Amino acid sequence: MQSERHTEAIRAGWPAPLGLLAAGVSGVLAGWLGGRVDLDAPLLLAAVGGLLASGAVLAWCAGQTRAARRAEAAALRRQADELAQSRAVAQDLQRREQFYHTILEDIPEMICRWYPDGRISYVNEAYCRHFQVSREELLQHGGFPLFHPGASRFDAALYRAQPVVVMEFPLPQADGTQRWERWVDRALFEEDGTIREFQSVGEDITARKRAEQETTRLLEENRLLARMALAIQEEERANLARELHDELGQSLTAIRAEAECILQINRERSPTISECAGSISAVAGQVYGVVRGMMHRLRPSLLDDLGLVAALTELLRQWRGHHPELVQEAVLEPLPRLTPALELVVYRIVQEALTNIAKHAQASRVSLTLRAVDAVLELSVRDDGCGIARAANERGYGLIGMRERALAVGGQFQITTGPGMGTAISVVLPLTEREVQHAT
Repeated sequence: MQSERHTEAIRAGWPAPLGLLAAGVSGVLAGWLGGRVDLDAPLLLAAVGGLLASGAVLAWCAGQTRAARRAEAAALRRQADELAQSRAVAQDLQRREQFYHTILEDIPEMICRWYPDGRISYVNEAYCRHFQVSREELLQHGGFPLFHPGASRFDAALYRAQPVVVMEFPLPQADGTQRWERWVDRALFEEDGTIREFQSVGEDITARKRAEQETTRLLEENRLLARMALAIQEEERANLARELHDELGQSLTAIRAEAECILQINRERSPTISECAGSISAVAGQVYGVVRGMMHRLRPSLLDDLGLVAALTELLRQWRGHHPELVQEAVLEPLPRLTPALELVVYRIVQEALTNIAKHAQASRVSLTLRAVDAVLELSVRDDGCGIARAANERGYGLIGMRERALAVGGQFQITTGPGMGTAISVVLPLTEREVQHAT
């Protein structure tokens, strides 16, 4: 525009110098050729000067015209370059739009974009296929209701506080089954903070939910089987302890009695027989001691007679006798009589923990704490040994047994360990209302 105005100005100034040039040339030629005018020196100089001035002006105007045309040509080239660049950008944007549109149409997730008044601006093929409705019907029908519940239950204020909302919900089917969907709703805002549009991305998660439910069911069944196995194990231990006490214990007692009788009768008659009888009585006594230890491990009688604290004190005393190289620290606070099931759970966990420490920990110090706090029973067993590797921690049957025992009575089991950092076992078990009252 500026070059056009400059060109017009030049063209408008051309008539004056051209007229002056034409008048001067005509006057001089007419006087000179016709002999009617005397060409004196001043007039001739004036005419020549006018001619020269007119020629200079004419040359300047011609230069300006050429410059204006060059500027116009440069401007046109720039406009052509800008237009070509704009076309290239538009084509690139079109290619990108087609690329992303293809992706949106091919992905299995459902995508829907809609305005705050409920009108839908875009849906992909998966959305239409899932809800069995055409794209034209969705886009042309003003205010068409959204198909997933909850998509319009949040107002603008809630979306400003939480622009992205994730929902999972079940959808009952006509055949009595249940289908699950997961939707991610996002609010898109203008620069002034108003909501321009919403975007909903959904997927059918029925298969995943069913797999999770099946996994949960199998886990519960496995835990039930583990608890049944532990219960059967305890029952068999109790039966075996009774059998050892009633059958083997009584038999060993009878053998010792017979040996003592033989020893008394033959003390003076036959020293050899007396010596053999004494040996039989001593061996029977040793076997009976072993049997008593086995019966105590199978079913500690102190647990039934005197309670948990007394049974654990005896267990620690025996364990200290077998492992005098370990420094043992125990804090056993006085407790009320607990339910037999709870006392047995705590006793077995401590017994298994001490067995693992003796076999695998390579520890030098062991600490045990047992106390009732508020409405729970807290148990802690720690050592400063080599720790447990992750693989052994996950498949160790002793640890699994301790965890299942705690879970069977509604408790919590936690183990903290690692190579070179020792092992800490923490158990929290709930107390009954009666136990809580006696504890306080």
